[in-house]
Amino acid sequence: MTAIKGMVQVAGQTYRIVKRGPGEYEVFRILDDARVGTFESHPHINVTAEEGVDPDLVKLIAVTALKIGKITWARRGLRAS
Repeated sequence: MTAIKGMVQVAGQTYRIVKRGPGEYEVFRILDDARVGTFESHPHINVTAEEGVDPDLVKLIAVTALKIGKITWARRGLRAS
């Protein structure tokens, strides 16, 4: 299953959120179509950043997507890995 959940803007950049499965998402930077990381929304928000990408950025993108309703949150929690 692949579905584009929408775009989010963080720190002056726009990112595309792609749903890969239940609670599993990939994040791509629109400027160069580069994958910046992945995150899961259950049981906690758990992020994995691509090499050279700050995990806190991927976490901020995930939280922003949640706040503006692009994704749903299965449970509360926030953890970076």
